[in-house]
Amino acid sequence: MTRQSGQTPEQAQWQAEYDAQRARQHRRLVDAFQIWSFCPRKGCRRLRSCRNERPTLCLNAFFEAMPEEIKQYARLVLTARTGGASPTEADRIARERMIAVDGRTPFDDL
Repeated sequence: MTRQSGQTPEQAQWQAEYDAQRARQHRRLVDAFQIWSFCPRKGCRRLRSCRNERPTLCLNAFFEAMPEEIKQYARLVLTARTGGASPTEADRIARERMIAVDGRTPFDDL
């Protein structure tokens, strides 16, 4: 745990716990999207799981390369899921909103 200037020990402890939780969440997303499958790190591909100490870097690189309409769909699904929707319901909500705005979903051509 590294303490930044001006932080109390309690704040530093909270920050360390928050950062660890965030890394676990990002690692789960990397694993769920199977981002490890095209990771340049051989260990990630071999273990079929993110082994990077900073999985946020992998997640950010993945989203940078993702087409904008897929990003929008993912944001809408995450928003719906955060609001308590089931995965199926979140997919339906996201698709309906994309159709209302763009007249199509990113999956229409598949």
